[in-house]
Amino acid sequence: MIKPLLAAAKLAFALGFAALVVIHKLHSPRILVIHSYDPEYSWVKEENEGLHRLFDKHPELSLRWHYLDLKNHQDDDFRRAAASGAIDVIQRWKPDVVILVDDIAQRLVGARYLNHPRMKIVFAGVNNRPGAYGYDQARNVTGVLERKPLQAVDDTLEMLWRQMNGAGKPRALLIGDQSFDFAAGLFEYQDYQRRWRHIRWSAPVAAATFEEWKLLVLRAPAVADFILVSDYRQLRRDFGGKAFVPPAEVMAWTERNAKIPVLGLTTAATQDGAMMGVATAGYEQGWEAARMAYALTQGVPIRQLPIVSGKESMISTRRAALRRRGFDIPFIYEAFARAKDLQFD
Repeated sequence: MIKPLLAAAKLAFALGFAALVVIHKLHSPRILVIHSYDPEYSWVKEENEGLHRLFDKHPELSLRWHYLDLKNHQDDDFRRAAASGAIDVIQRWKPDVVILVDDIAQRLVGARYLNHPRMKIVFAGVNNRPGAYGYDQARNVTGVLERKPLQAVDDTLEMLWRQMNGAGKPRALLIGDQSFDFAAGLFEYQDYQRRWRHIRWSAPVAAATFEEWKLLVLRAPAVADFILVSDYRQLRRDFGGKAFVPPAEVMAWTERNAKIPVLGLTTAATQDGAMMGVATAGYEQGWEAARMAYALTQGVPIRQLPIVSGKESMISTRRAALRRRGFDIPFIYEAFARAKDLQFD
């Protein structure tokens, strides 16, 4: 008789505890993280590192993660389905705060919830101006802007140019794909144009296909001494086709065939084969967004959380490619890259 009673008591305790957990979660502040891209993209991993740094300290929060996967798919049908899926999650789960990461999520999702009476929006990884998504007029939006570390790029190119025994100021040409992301950030280079100290800036060019990309790379020495690359993940194999060329294939070909040095503006470029990268710190984007979202769940008014710009940068290196180009970069560059596990053979 005692054993059945003991078993029943244990079951009742377990069910009661589970009920308390469920009730707690139901009343916990809800934060939904919506990424524009997929969880395996290195930039997303960096952003998630920053998000987890803060959120892991607050298990009382109720968190969900959703990925639009719009680096790998850009056709209209997939884009509409991705946006519809994210909106469905918002309507069913009713989060208190939505963190929208990278530009395309702002256009597809964020713009639909401007001045929402209950839900707050925190953006991160945004290259464009906030006004491009109506955020400058919204009372429920704040976030962190992704801004390229152009002064660091300027200094790095000047250092490499000295090693090449170049005369005067080197010319830099930015080559990209025709993605929404690449176009969204172009204004930044234009705004910075008068502040370049060591280089001469050429007008950016973009390719729709891998064959067009190859032509731009091969023709670059006529107008530039360095090639800069940031967005190259949406180069189509065939004109009008849907298939994208794998980014590692693009960068391996570029590094192998470019007649002038190639500098990445993302750490992913170096992972894919470029000799070096000077990039925005993705973890800072995630950390700042998490900090703002948490503050909002604690009752901090959104007007006390102004939009900020990212300030930290990352260095990544690929030793074999640097040696092949004849560069011997300062130890501090290598030490930084090695400390962040961004030095590649």
